[in-house]
Amino acid sequence: MAALAAIIYSRIHFFATQADFAAVINPGTMISLNLGVCLLISIAYYLFTIISKKKRVLVFNLLISILSFAAVIIPISVSLPLSVRNPELFTGLAVPMVFFPALAWYTFKPLFTAESNTSK
Repeated sequence: MAALAAIIYSRIHFFATQADFAAVINPGTMISLNLGVCLLISIAYYLFTIISKKKRVLVFNLLISILSFAAVIIPISVSLPLSVRNPELFTGLAVPMVFFPALAWYTFKPLFTAESNTSK
């Protein structure tokens, strides 16, 4: 879902700004990065549940939020090729995409937990 959101957002960004960054970040890259980060978040949550028993959801979600905000520095610090037009618009494309894996985690994680699937 995060990869789909990233692709849709990149198309919206392109139509709004007419700035094409396909040479820097293309749909294949967006899909692989989002799937990889979501997989890492899932593995980290599994390991975190083994280690921690108290307030694990709160602490883990806080950790994911902090890491997402820290990861904003990655697209800001990227050096773009000289052939790219409007390089100042790249951060407007890439910075919001940093938060897509965390948003996908927060959205879909309750669907897969036993506590939220039980009806009272």
